[in-house]
Amino acid sequence: MLDFGRYFLPEQHVFLENINYELVRPEKRTSQLKLNCKDTIVARILDPLRVKITFNRAISFEPEGLFYLSVSFSSIIRFNPETKDEIDWMKVDLAGEFRRNGGILIHNLASRAALLVAQISSASGQVPIITAPGLPRVPNNSED
Repeated sequence: MLDFGRYFLPEQHVFLENINYELVRPEKRTSQLKLNCKDTIVARILDPLRVKITFNRAISFEPEGLFYLSVSFSSIIRFNPETKDEIDWMKVDLAGEFRRNGGILIHNLASRAALLVAQISSASGQVPIITAPGLPRVPNNSED
């Protein structure tokens, strides 16, 4: 488990990366729709000093109906220059580490995405779709 406070500086630049909203008009109408909410985290080393973390929340329905919505927020964080060389970052699953231990950063991105999902879903006259302002807990498989 990475100690983010040790390897990254506390400052972060958060921004809206992308929104995709598509109205879906199914051939057959149904009153029974299942809501799908899928969260994805992508981490990419931009250069020797910075990492970009992108959180995406995608909303869809089964069977296909109403709309498809995808909201992505990103954050650029800086490595701590005093400790960054202690780890070979090319061998670290940064997205997995942020998913498991990202704490405030991931919660910040997820809560912003949840807010936009609610606002955009209500813009079509529907009741807003309120999604979790964070990630579900990932069970720890280790036997510590």
